[in-house]
Amino acid sequence: DIRGCHADHLSAGLRPFGMNHRAPSAAARGPPAARLVAEELPGGAGSDILDRWLVAIAVEVAFVVTYVSFWALMTSSVSSGTNILVNVLFFIYFPLYNACVFSDPGIISPGSEPGAAASSPVEQKRGGYQAVGSENEALNLEEGASPVDPEAPPRDGARGMCETCHVARPLRAKHCKVCNRCVETMDHHCIFTGNCVGSGNRLLFVVMVYSALASHLLICHCVIMASGGYSATFSGSLDKHPYFGALLAFHALCSLFMFALVVFHTYSISVNLTTNEFWNWQRYRHFHGGSQYGVPIFKNPFDKGVKNNWKEFMSSQCARCPPALGRSHFS
Repeated sequence: DIRGCHADHLSAGLRPFGMNHRAPSAAARGPPAARLVAEELPGGAGSDILDRWLVAIAVEVAFVVTYVSFWALMTSSVSSGTNILVNVLFFIYFPLYNACVFSDPGIISPGSEPGAAASSPVEQKRGGYQAVGSENEALNLEEGASPVDPEAPPRDGARGMCETCHVARPLRAKHCKVCNRCVETMDHHCIFTGNCVGSGNRLLFVVMVYSALASHLLICHCVIMASGGYSATFSGSLDKHPYFGALLAFHALCSLFMFALVVFHTYSISVNLTTNEFWNWQRYRHFHGGSQYGVPIFKNPFDKGVKNNWKEFMSSQCARCPPALGRSHFS
């Protein structure tokens, strides 16, 4: 019976041709409420607001503790110029960090999708993109075209559709499993802010990282000066105030981590890549410039040279200033 087969096909949760077919989980076969819980708990981990922001709250506490420690224990051991610089950096970093926490990273919601007209040569050529092996990102093809043909022309206004959000997802956008939202030009989900980094707040994030590096290095300098200066031995510094040793170790490690972030994000902007694209380029056909021995060769279609890449980044980010408050990622 054709109708019976069709009903069985739908009840099994099988997807149309061109999507990955796999058996649905027990939650996916259950009622809508069970499916909602399964979507909001990707990988079995909770993704409510408190869970996402526990690290962000810890960062805020560390900021306050460090600032109070500076004024209580170190301000008299450093020059007036250093005192002024510490205050300036702290009052730059703190608002920037909170802006990264609360800003809208570029969430794509129904009715707010970018226009259907293609915005780049890659989109004009393919009308979408495909994340190879991903069930959520499928290449839009002309009806009757082969699903593996990367040169197939797109339908008018065709875009990749997110199966979770049910929104038209443009090139370079990605669904965040933690926030359960699609983000335009998704860079990554930052565990330290509990928020995504995307087209709406990437400049904020980069400036925050630069200021964080400067702040951590300056605090290291202040701790060393308050411990007796650079000529004093480390053991002597610990004898003078054991708390300084823990504070110095913490901010030294933070400095190394922030330095790595500064180097990476400076490089990725210089070559016009997002963090997601840097690590997962094999999934996206528009980064495949051929293959060798069955392995895809990387080719960046967005790279226009360092100067033009930075110009494009700054112009696109400044066009979205001031950043919008991300109310939709509070829910």
